[in-house]
Amino acid sequence: MARIRTIKPEFFTSEDIVSLSPLARLFYVSLWCEADREGRLDWRVGTLKMRYFPGDNCDMQALANELIDGGLIVVYEVDGKQYAEIPSFKTHQVINNRESDSTRPPRVNHACKRVKAEGKEGREGKGKEGDSVEPQRDSTPIVVSIPLVDGTDHPIHESALPEWKSAYPGVDVVQQLHSMRSWCIANPTKRKTTRGVGAFVVRWLAAAQDKAGMNGRADGPKPRGLVL
Repeated sequence: MARIRTIKPEFFTSEDIVSLSPLARLFYVSLWCEADREGRLDWRVGTLKMRYFPGDNCDMQALANELIDGGLIVVYEVDGKQYAEIPSFKTHQVINNRESDSTRPPRVNHACKRVKAEGKEGREGKGKEGDSVEPQRDSTPIVVSIPLVDGTDHPIHESALPEWKSAYPGVDVVQQLHSMRSWCIANPTKRKTTRGVGAFVVRWLAAAQDKAGMNGRADGPKPRGLVL
């Protein structure tokens, strides 16, 4: 059930909003109307497309990825059903006291990571006694750490370099990784989530590769073009 929500004038000049594409901004606002008083909603992208963009030919998953990568929404799963939560919802919305309580389960920190790990272990990583096996950690040296939106750092290990160097031969991958780190330090509101940082790295390298093809060198992409 859609609900009436409010929008503040400063929304339009907020750094994390102006970095979004126009349709992603509209999608974000539509999710406020969809969310309950706790900022939670059922996460069904197809349904949301029909409800809020019925006449538009747009890639809803790409719009969703912009919001996820920007830390504006968090998608999680409970008992096989997907939900989304807007972390800043209560900060910016005044909820009518007569609005019904949320019936959706709350998000547990890192729930998405646990669900993914448990699913993999259920197929491949069970011991003889049925105990879960710890996923193998990457023991190769850390090349650089990318600051995330939650204040933690995401380590980039040496083992990831060969694939990127092969995919982006015109790019100095290590130098670009250090440029990513510096950009994230300088732009804390545009940092990525644990889930979104991998796509961020690939988009950065792809943009640098494209630029190298145009002018013969890879200076790195413009930051705004990266925030998808």
